[in-house]
Amino acid sequence: MPEPPCLPRSSSRPLPPYQALLGLDVKNYTGMPGVVHAPVSAYLEPLLDAALTAAGLDDLRTAKRFVSNSGDGLTLGFDSTFMPFVIAPGLDCLDKELARHNAEPNHVQIRMRASLHAGHVAAPGVSGEGNGPARNDLHRLLDSREVKALLDHASPATTHLVAILSDHVYDTAVRNRFAGLHPDFFKPVDATVPGREDYSEKAWLYVPAPSGNLLAVPGHHQPHLPKLLTFLSGIDHLHSTIRRFLDRY
Repeated sequence: MPEPPCLPRSSSRPLPPYQALLGLDVKNYTGMPGVVHAPVSAYLEPLLDAALTAAGLDDLRTAKRFVSNSGDGLTLGFDSTFMPFVIAPGLDCLDKELARHNAEPNHVQIRMRASLHAGHVAAPGVSGEGNGPARNDLHRLLDSREVKALLDHASPATTHLVAILSDHVYDTAVRNRFAGLHPDFFKPVDATVPGREDYSEKAWLYVPAPSGNLLAVPGHHQPHLPKLLTFLSGIDHLHSTIRRFLDRY
Protein backbone atom coordinates (compact mmCIF):
# COMPACT_ATOMS: atom_id res chain seq x y z
CA MET A 1 0.00 0.00 0.00
CA PRO A 2 1.46 3.41 -0.92
CA GLU A 3 2.34 5.99 1.71
CA PRO A 4 -0.50 8.44 2.48
CA PRO A 5 -0.02 11.84 0.84
CA CYS A 6 1.42 14.51 3.12
CA LEU A 7 1.61 18.28 2.86
CA PRO A 8 4.94 19.78 1.70
CA ARG A 9 7.63 19.88 4.35
CA SER A 10 9.86 22.82 5.20
CA SER A 11 12.91 20.89 3.98
CA SER A 12 13.80 20.58 0.28
CA ARG A 13 13.26 17.44 -1.78
CA PRO A 14 14.83 16.34 -5.07
CA LEU A 15 12.97 17.04 -8.28
CA PRO A 16 11.44 13.98 -9.97
CA PRO A 17 13.06 13.03 -13.29
CA TYR A 18 12.52 15.08 -16.42
CA GLN A 19 10.36 13.22 -18.95
CA ALA A 20 9.05 13.85 -22.44
CA LEU A 21 5.29 13.25 -22.64
CA LEU A 22 2.92 12.28 -25.44
CA GLY A 23 -0.86 12.32 -25.21
CA LEU A 24 -3.28 10.93 -27.81
CA ASP A 25 -7.05 11.22 -27.89
CA VAL A 26 -9.52 9.67 -30.34
CA LYS A 27 -12.07 12.08 -31.78
CA ASN A 28 -15.73 11.24 -31.03
CA TYR A 29 -14.87 8.03 -29.18
CA THR A 30 -18.04 8.18 -27.06
CA GLY A 31 -20.10 8.67 -30.23
CA MET A 32 -18.87 5.36 -31.66
CA PRO A 33 -21.05 2.26 -31.24
CA GLY A 34 -20.31 0.59 -27.92
CA VAL A 35 -19.36 -2.64 -29.64
CA VAL A 36 -16.21 -1.02 -31.09
CA HIS A 37 -14.99 0.76 -27.93
CA ALA A 38 -12.84 -2.10 -26.67
CA PRO A 39 -11.32 -2.93 -30.10
CA VAL A 40 -10.48 0.73 -30.74
CA SER A 41 -8.85 1.05 -27.30
CA ALA A 42 -6.83 -2.12 -27.82
CA TYR A 43 -5.70 -0.89 -31.26
CA LEU A 44 -4.22 2.43 -30.09
CA GLU A 45 -0.84 1.23 -28.85
CA PRO A 46 -0.21 -1.10 -31.83
CA LEU A 47 -1.12 1.81 -34.11
CA LEU A 48 1.38 4.06 -32.33
CA ASP A 49 4.02 1.30 -32.40
CA ALA A 50 3.61 0.95 -36.17
CA ALA A 51 4.11 4.70 -36.56
CA LEU A 52 7.22 4.64 -34.36
CA THR A 53 8.67 1.78 -36.40
CA ALA A 54 7.95 3.65 -39.63
CA ALA A 55 9.71 6.69 -38.13
CA GLY A 56 12.79 4.64 -37.29
CA LEU A 57 12.06 4.85 -33.57
CA ASP A 58 12.08 1.18 -32.56
CA ASP A 59 14.32 2.07 -29.60
CA LEU A 60 11.56 4.35 -28.30
CA ARG A 61 8.85 1.81 -29.11
CA THR A 62 10.45 -0.75 -26.79
CA ALA A 63 11.29 1.79 -24.08
CA LYS A 64 7.99 3.65 -23.59
CA ARG A 65 7.40 4.67 -19.98
CA PHE A 66 4.25 4.54 -17.83
CA VAL A 67 1.89 3.88 -20.75
CA SER A 68 -1.70 4.64 -19.73
CA ASN A 69 -4.72 3.68 -21.83
CA SER A 70 -7.79 5.75 -20.90
CA GLY A 71 -10.05 3.93 -23.37
CA ASP A 72 -10.31 6.87 -25.74
CA GLY A 73 -6.61 7.68 -25.73
CA LEU A 74 -3.05 6.98 -24.65
CA THR A 75 -0.57 8.81 -22.45
CA LEU A 76 3.07 7.85 -22.14
CA GLY A 77 6.50 9.11 -21.26
CA PHE A 78 9.79 8.69 -23.06
CA ASP A 79 13.40 9.83 -22.99
CA SER A 80 13.43 13.53 -23.92
CA THR A 81 16.32 13.01 -26.37
CA PHE A 82 13.77 11.38 -28.69
CA MET A 83 11.51 14.45 -28.77
CA PRO A 84 12.79 15.95 -32.08
CA PHE A 85 12.23 12.60 -33.81
CA VAL A 86 8.75 12.16 -32.35
CA ILE A 87 7.90 15.55 -33.84
CA ALA A 88 9.51 14.76 -37.20
CA PRO A 89 9.02 12.29 -38.68
CA GLY A 90 6.95 10.73 -35.88
CA LEU A 91 3.80 12.87 -36.19
CA ASP A 92 3.75 12.51 -39.97
CA CYS A 93 4.16 8.74 -39.67
CA LEU A 94 1.29 8.55 -37.19
CA ASP A 95 -0.89 10.56 -39.57
CA LYS A 96 0.00 8.16 -42.41
CA GLU A 97 -0.82 5.11 -40.26
CA LEU A 98 -4.21 6.63 -39.46
CA ALA A 99 -4.79 7.44 -43.14
CA ARG A 100 -3.89 3.88 -44.14
CA HIS A 101 -6.27 2.47 -41.54
CA ASN A 102 -9.09 4.86 -42.46
CA ALA A 103 -8.75 4.08 -46.18
CA GLU A 104 -10.15 0.58 -45.61
CA PRO A 105 -13.96 0.63 -46.11
CA ASN A 106 -14.69 -1.81 -43.28
CA HIS A 107 -12.53 -0.06 -40.66
CA VAL A 108 -13.81 2.14 -37.86
CA GLN A 109 -12.62 5.65 -38.70
CA ILE A 110 -10.03 6.86 -36.19
CA ARG A 111 -8.93 10.50 -36.13
CA MET A 112 -6.75 11.83 -33.34
CA ARG A 113 -5.46 14.80 -31.44
CA ALA A 114 -1.91 14.62 -30.09
CA SER A 115 -0.17 16.75 -27.48
CA LEU A 116 3.53 16.95 -26.65
CA HIS A 117 5.03 18.38 -23.49
CA ALA A 118 7.97 17.72 -21.15
CA GLY A 119 8.65 18.25 -17.48
CA HIS A 120 9.28 16.67 -14.10
CA VAL A 121 6.91 13.83 -13.22
CA ALA A 122 7.02 10.89 -10.81
CA ALA A 123 9.62 8.34 -11.87
CA PRO A 124 8.67 5.10 -13.63
CA GLY A 125 8.12 2.26 -11.19
CA VAL A 126 7.17 4.39 -8.18
CA SER A 127 3.68 5.01 -6.85
CA GLY A 128 1.88 7.51 -9.08
CA GLU A 129 4.44 7.13 -11.87
CA GLY A 130 4.14 9.68 -14.64
CA ASN A 131 2.02 12.08 -12.60
CA GLY A 132 2.79 15.70 -11.86
CA PRO A 133 2.05 19.23 -13.08
CA ALA A 134 3.61 18.52 -16.48
CA ARG A 135 1.18 15.62 -16.97
CA ASN A 136 -1.72 17.93 -16.10
CA ASP A 137 -0.54 20.47 -18.68
CA LEU A 138 -0.22 17.72 -21.30
CA HIS A 139 -3.91 16.85 -20.87
CA ARG A 140 -4.99 20.48 -20.88
CA LEU A 141 -3.28 20.95 -24.23
CA LEU A 142 -4.95 17.79 -25.52
CA ASP A 143 -8.38 19.05 -24.37
CA SER A 144 -7.90 22.64 -25.51
CA ARG A 145 -10.54 24.37 -27.62
CA GLU A 146 -7.98 25.29 -30.26
CA VAL A 147 -6.76 21.80 -31.17
CA LYS A 148 -10.32 20.42 -31.04
CA ALA A 149 -11.63 23.18 -33.31
CA LEU A 150 -8.92 22.54 -35.88
CA LEU A 151 -9.70 18.81 -36.07
CA ASP A 152 -13.46 19.48 -36.09
CA HIS A 153 -13.18 21.80 -39.11
CA ALA A 154 -10.64 19.73 -41.05
CA SER A 155 -11.82 17.36 -43.76
CA PRO A 156 -11.98 13.77 -42.44
CA ALA A 157 -10.89 12.61 -45.90
CA THR A 158 -7.49 14.27 -45.66
CA THR A 159 -6.72 15.30 -42.06
CA HIS A 160 -6.44 12.41 -39.64
CA LEU A 161 -4.24 14.00 -36.96
CA VAL A 162 -3.79 17.45 -35.41
CA ALA A 163 -0.97 17.99 -32.92
CA ILE A 164 -0.39 20.66 -30.30
CA LEU A 165 3.02 21.32 -28.77
CA SER A 166 3.67 23.19 -25.55
CA ASP A 167 5.69 26.37 -25.94
CA HIS A 168 8.49 24.66 -23.99
CA VAL A 169 8.68 21.77 -26.46
CA TYR A 170 8.40 24.10 -29.45
CA ASP A 171 11.16 26.36 -28.13
CA THR A 172 13.48 23.49 -27.25
CA ALA A 173 13.01 21.18 -30.22
CA VAL A 174 11.52 23.24 -33.08
CA ARG A 175 12.67 26.86 -32.71
CA ASN A 176 16.21 25.66 -31.97
CA ARG A 177 16.02 23.45 -35.08
CA PHE A 178 16.60 20.04 -33.51
CA ALA A 179 13.36 18.76 -35.09
CA GLY A 180 13.43 18.34 -38.86
CA LEU A 181 10.50 20.69 -39.50
CA HIS A 182 10.82 24.41 -40.19
CA PRO A 183 9.23 26.53 -37.43
CA ASP A 184 6.88 28.07 -40.00
CA PHE A 185 4.95 24.79 -40.20
CA PHE A 186 3.59 25.56 -36.71
CA LYS A 187 0.87 28.04 -35.79
CA PRO A 188 0.94 29.82 -32.41
CA VAL A 189 -2.25 29.82 -30.32
CA ASP A 190 -3.31 30.64 -26.79
CA ALA A 191 -4.56 27.26 -25.60
CA THR A 192 -7.71 27.42 -23.46
CA VAL A 193 -9.83 24.71 -21.86
CA PRO A 194 -13.63 24.75 -21.38
CA GLY A 195 -14.45 25.04 -17.70
CA ARG A 196 -10.94 26.23 -16.85
CA GLU A 197 -11.13 29.95 -17.54
CA ASP A 198 -8.01 30.48 -15.43
CA TYR A 199 -5.96 28.46 -17.90
CA SER A 200 -4.36 30.02 -20.98
CA GLU A 201 -0.98 28.93 -22.28
CA LYS A 202 0.91 29.68 -25.47
CA ALA A 203 1.13 26.57 -27.63
CA TRP A 204 1.80 25.57 -31.23
CA LEU A 205 -0.45 23.68 -33.65
CA TYR A 206 0.82 21.35 -36.35
CA VAL A 207 -1.25 19.55 -39.00
CA PRO A 208 0.68 16.88 -40.93
CA ALA A 209 -1.91 16.72 -43.75
CA PRO A 210 -3.97 19.94 -43.78
CA SER A 211 -7.19 20.21 -45.77
CA GLY A 212 -8.14 23.31 -47.75
CA ASN A 213 -11.26 24.02 -45.72
CA LEU A 214 -9.13 24.81 -42.66
CA LEU A 215 -8.95 28.31 -44.14
CA ALA A 216 -12.58 28.67 -43.01
CA VAL A 217 -11.95 27.98 -39.31
CA PRO A 218 -13.87 30.60 -37.28
CA GLY A 219 -11.62 33.41 -36.11
CA HIS A 220 -9.23 33.02 -39.02
CA HIS A 221 -11.19 34.68 -41.85
CA GLN A 222 -9.49 36.97 -44.31
CA PRO A 223 -10.68 40.62 -44.29
CA HIS A 224 -13.98 41.03 -46.11
CA LEU A 225 -12.97 43.03 -49.20
CA PRO A 226 -16.31 44.82 -49.93
CA LYS A 227 -16.54 46.02 -46.31
CA LEU A 228 -12.92 47.11 -46.40
CA LEU A 229 -13.50 49.09 -49.63
CA THR A 230 -16.62 50.72 -48.17
CA PHE A 231 -14.66 51.77 -45.11
CA LEU A 232 -11.84 53.24 -47.21
CA SER A 233 -14.37 55.00 -49.46
CA GLY A 234 -15.96 56.60 -46.39
CA ILE A 235 -12.59 57.90 -45.23
CA ASP A 236 -11.93 59.35 -48.69
CA HIS A 237 -15.36 61.06 -48.74
CA LEU A 238 -14.75 62.58 -45.30
CA HIS A 239 -11.34 63.83 -46.41
CA SER A 240 -12.87 65.50 -49.51
CA THR A 241 -15.60 67.17 -47.43
CA ILE A 242 -13.06 68.63 -45.02
CA ARG A 243 -10.95 69.95 -47.89
CA ARG A 244 -13.97 71.69 -49.50
CA PHE A 245 -14.87 73.26 -46.18
CA LEU A 246 -11.33 74.60 -45.69
CA ASP A 247 -11.18 75.93 -49.28
CA ARG A 248 -14.27 78.11 -48.62
CA TYR A 249 -12.71 79.77 -45.63
